[in-house]
Amino acid sequence: MWKAVADLLTQGVHMLPRTALWAIVIGAILGVLLPIGEKMLPKARPYWPSAMGLGLAWVVPFQNSLSFAIGAVLVLIWEKVNRKRSDTFSVPIASGLVAGESLVAALIAIGCTVIGLLAKH
Repeated sequence: MWKAVADLLTQGVHMLPRTALWAIVIGAILGVLLPIGEKMLPKARPYWPSAMGLGLAWVVPFQNSLSFAIGAVLVLIWEKVNRKRSDTFSVPIASGLVAGESLVAALIAIGCTVIGLLAKH
C-alpha cells in the first residue's frame, strides 16, 4: 500500500481511477465533518466515531486493528476493576507491547535473513 502511495506521489493524481478520486474527496469531507460534529454535539461524543480511528482503519492491516480492539477491551475491564492502576499503567504497558512486537518482528526478519544466507553457503 505504501508503495502505491509513493507511486501516486511521483506519477501524479491522474494515475488514479475516477472512483478513487471520489473516495479521496468523500474521505476528506468526512475527515473535516467528524471533528466539527463532535464539537457541535458534545453529548454524542462517547458514541461519535473518531476521524483518526476511521482513517487508520483503512491504512493498518486487520491484525493490528484487532490487537487495538482487544487491548481497548482489556483496558476497559481493567478500569472497572482498578481505575487508579489502569490510569497509571495502561499507556506504558500498551506502548511496551507495541514496541516489543515490533522488535520481535524485526528480530524474526533478521533471523530469517541470516538463516537464508547461511543456507546458501
